Amino acid sequence: MPSISSPIFEFLLFDGFSNMVLASAMEPLRDVRMNAGQETAAWRVSTLDGAPVTSSSGLQITPDVTFDERAGNRNLVLVAGYHVREQVTPALLTRLRAATRQARLVIGLDTSAWLLAAAGVLDGHTATIHWQELEAFSETFPKVDVSTARYVRSGPFVTCGGASTALDLMLSLIQDLYGSAAAFGASTMFVYDPSRQSELNRGAARLEQKGSPKILMAANLMAENIETPITTAELADRVSLSERTLTRAFQRELGMTPGRYYKMLRLQHARYLSEETHLSLEQIALRCGFSSASSLGRSFSGLYGRTLREARVQEKPWMKTARSTG
Repeated sequence: MPSISSPIFEFLLFDGFSNMVLASAMEPLRDVRMNAGQETAAWRVSTLDGAPVTSSSGLQITPDVTFDERAGNRNLVLVAGYHVREQVTPALLTRLRAATRQARLVIGLDTSAWLLAAAGVLDGHTATIHWQELEAFSETFPKVDVSTARYVRSGPFVTCGGASTALDLMLSLIQDLYGSAAAFGASTMFVYDPSRQSELNRGAARLEQKGSPKILMAANLMAENIETPITTAELADRVSLSERTLTRAFQRELGMTPGRYYKMLRLQHARYLSEETHLSLEQIALRCGFSSASSLGRSFSGLYGRTLREARVQEKPWMKTARSTG
């Protein structure tokens, strides 16, 4: 995991931003930070003048800080939505050009690519934008190679369209920055129904943007058999593959064996139960297919670098707020 000096994600919000886009990008980071500690995948919210901004649905957000284009050591996330053309001013473009020179990554969500392109920083790069703006974007900025992909990474710039693409983009970045275990946990936090998991190409397929029908079928069988795990041989038989072929497919598409994927799935469920229920660690172990709490504990700390008990007692941010304001 990254050290305390890891870049912070700074979400620069513009009036008219989408709540769904912001949540789709921020919530996966919350899951990573919940597992790894407050120094990992940290974020803050800023606005150009430090004043509150209003989303497209009327939700007002008060920022943590005023945007400082000179700040370094950050992944800058621009979140713009409606009326993006009206927000283009010479002063803003000057600030964006300065900020992009300092940032580790520059992430443009929804219509934010328009602001980056207007600043000239996307010239010679490939980028995408919300589908409703694709044609106008291409016509207005001929020096940008416009793509219809769900999200695009070109040098330090990462761009995407709407909310679902923002989630895909962030899960991909989490895998790159924090590893497969973090990407797995963040992905499954948002996917509960196995059939929907296959339909959306998440869960098993999320780790490498792949997922053949047989792999997805096997992953769904694992999800349905958490408490009483089935063997790899039985799993292979139920998806009509040889055990060797199934193992090779998992290695090729997910970069891990079926056994490791299965264990990650069970540990993710154990973490959820530890944080959301009052079950004892022994009860959690049995519900997740482990023979004892000690066996579960060893596996959990091996994957997450902390004990399950530590994960359980970690104070939630909203609990602090409630106590300080109550």
